[in-house]
Amino acid sequence: MPTFSKFIYGQRGSQQMVDSDGFIYSRKKPRDAPLYSAWRCRKNNPPTKCPCHAYLTLPDNSLTLGSKPHNHPADNAAPPKREVLSTLKRKAAEQPLSVTQNILSEVLADSTLETNQTLPTMESLARVVQRCRAVSSGSAQHTEATSSDDLEFQ
Repeated sequence: MPTFSKFIYGQRGSQQMVDSDGFIYSRKKPRDAPLYSAWRCRKNNPPTKCPCHAYLTLPDNSLTLGSKPHNHPADNAAPPKREVLSTLKRKAAEQPLSVTQNILSEVLADSTLETNQTLPTMESLARVVQRCRAVSSGSAQHTEATSSDDLEFQ
């Protein structure tokens, strides 16, 4: 029986829950139930259409699964990958004057090699940093390194 593990944030900032088996759940629409929150498997859209639901009891954080099981294996690489991307976005917004490659090297140094191998390319990560800076500063564009040739790590 899986247990509650932690909360993470999705690509667009929505709160998601991870269980001890590595499955990720998105919150269902909140209801007037103060004692529990309802969650559904993140892979509930085509082609997977996973029918699994989970209910998190709020006072003690106990997790109860619904009657239907998952129809796919857990992706254990997804939660650490999401955490690295969230940290990267947060640091980019908090440190608008830092160089992109410094933020990237700082965040990637704190994560494991296995997690870093599942991440997008360096060019994509640099664009993530630049987009987050542009959004947080209100500017239309932040111009910095755009190719791997421009990114040098020590």
